[in-house]
Amino acid sequence: MPQADGSQKALEVVVFPEAARGTGEGHRPWDLLPQSTMTNATVADLAAAPKSVRGGQQLRLTYKGGEKIIVVPPNVPVVTFRPGTEALLVPGAKVLVNAQEKNGTPTALRVTAGRNGFAPPM
Repeated sequence: MPQADGSQKALEVVVFPEAARGTGEGHRPWDLLPQSTMTNATVADLAAAPKSVRGGQQLRLTYKGGEKIIVVPPNVPVVTFRPGTEALLVPGAKVLVNAQEKNGTPTALRVTAGRNGFAPPM
């Protein structure tokens, strides 16, 4: 979320696997909450967050054409992706399904499943 000082406050952090480096690189509006944004970038610098945040980290992210300062409060989920199996798809599991219409039928392109009650971000 944009902050008055020009920084951004993270609501969630997704660490991409190395193979996905550069995917969707940039900074843009996002639909998680009104006024929210998404930044896909490389961590260029890491420091303690300002004292007003009471813990957490401050990241300087760089991407082609720019950089952003992101403050990550200590309660913000930090997750990554790894391959899974259908064994993760159990009753009550929280999932995110990316789909596309093919031949008039919604077809899953990717399924992201949380483990142990965790909800996948985005």
